[in-house]
Amino acid sequence: ATLLTRQDKFEILGITTCYGRTDDRAKVVLKMLYETGQGHIPVALGRNTSNIDARANWYAEQYYWAQGFEKLKPIKQSAADFIIENIRKYPKEVIVISVGPVTNMADVIGYNTTAEIHAEWNVKVDIPASKKFVNSGADIVYAGLDVTAMVKLDKTKRDLLLMRQSPLTNALSALYVLWGNETPTLFDPVAIGMIIYPELFKTKKIHTYVDDKGFTRVDETIPPNAEIGIGIDTNEFLKRLMKGFLLQNMERKD
Repeated sequence: ATLLTRQDKFEILGITTCYGRTDDRAKVVLKMLYETGQGHIPVALGRNTSNIDARANWYAEQYYWAQGFEKLKPIKQSAADFIIENIRKYPKEVIVISVGPVTNMADVIGYNTTAEIHAEWNVKVDIPASKKFVNSGADIVYAGLDVTAMVKLDKTKRDLLLMRQSPLTNALSALYVLWGNETPTLFDPVAIGMIIYPELFKTKKIHTYVDDKGFTRVDETIPPNAEIGIGIDTNEFLKRLMKGFLLQNMERKD
């Protein structure tokens, strides 16, 4: 979302949270929006799934960054209702960027369940929802490991963000520390980058499905139902990402 807020090609209709403690996730989002002067963007809570297993109920370290933040509140409308309302309001214009488990998308389709935990993280936490979503007929584009695994924010770039000392870069620096990985892999920014900078990516149309253990598989003998990223210009992507972070001037308006 921070990448999208710095361009005018797309309008952000809202941000939804999903999986586990969706209320705590929302506080992180709301504080980030507040600190960067984007508090007008609505945030909707997805279905809380913290009863699935212990991992879904943890109090992740990044939650401490927004602990006690009350200046902005999520909207009363649920994530699924919010998505449905906007898809109906803007038919064939809305892009849903899903960078986590697809529980909200399953709820949009009308499916409600808890998950059996198995293999891949964003799929395994709600395998029935993932299966329902893949088979829904939605126009799905995958930013898988082929285009995300090599996109890392090294120490030199993290130091530049820290020295920038803006509300956005300060928030990112704090959260990168709390997320606990010394060199973050930029999974979510790459997914958004596929929309903003399509010229930096190579994709392939292919048929995908989710098996009973939560793995997303491909079958080239069946007509395509999705598009997957198979290549990325990593250096140019990171160059544009860093330029946007360092040159932005986002701040709260109060």
